[in-house]
Amino acid sequence: MENYTDAVVVVSGACGGIGEAITRSFAAAGATLGLCDIRATELDQLADELRQSGSAVYHEAIDVTDTDAVSLFCSSASEELQGINHLVSTVGIVDIAGDVVGLPLEVWNRALSVNLTSAFLLAKYTVPHMVSAGGGSIVNISSVSGYANQAGAMAYSVTKAGLISLTKSQAIDLACHNIRSNVICPGSVDTPLVDIAAVLTAEETGRTAEETRKDWESQYPTGRFSQPQEVAELALFLCSERAANATGASFVIDGGLRAVLPER
Repeated sequence: MENYTDAVVVVSGACGGIGEAITRSFAAAGATLGLCDIRATELDQLADELRQSGSAVYHEAIDVTDTDAVSLFCSSASEELQGINHLVSTVGIVDIAGDVVGLPLEVWNRALSVNLTSAFLLAKYTVPHMVSAGGGSIVNISSVSGYANQAGAMAYSVTKAGLISLTKSQAIDLACHNIRSNVICPGSVDTPLVDIAAVLTAEETGRTAEETRKDWESQYPTGRFSQPQEVAELALFLCSERAANATGASFVIDGGLRAVLPER
């Protein structure tokens, strides 16, 4: 296991699914944690549990699309924790189905704000603290949907492709500050978000959510979704010195799905 006893790690979307798995994995590796999520009660519970287990934690319930809230959180986290070394942006929504004609503008704007702008804002306000610390790393959580689009999922695919591109630009622009940026692109991960997506898809196709999940899983060469912990282990590696020359790269963890999808 990686050792992060001397590192401060900021995780957005820290409650539930991939974000919580990443948070708990960094805590187990000894990291000091700056956590944010919009779900205040769940965040309080998670932070209290981690503190009881010996982790140093600063946490704040914020909307990561709110510029002022993100700026204040990052500055407060750095002050409370004596700096920031790593950022892992995990926030994302999937309930944004629709094509270019049918998708309401407000849904499009919400998708961009939550799935893409939030990562931009968190990097914007954490990077100066990484520079002061002499370097660091960023890991963004995107999706294989950023590479291969699906019918009726335009906004999701666009935002996830944008996140891949944002990561590359961060890598180019921040290398001079000894800051790396990489992106993880999971296929479906067994989280509540997948359950939501399955329900939405089932409503459109007239099938049950369980039938929809089984159909999705059958598309994977491995026959299953990834687990949140598998994504967390990759995030820990990418922030570590073992990945010291990895930057601007996309790391796919999808049970072989992209291997059978058409390129675009």
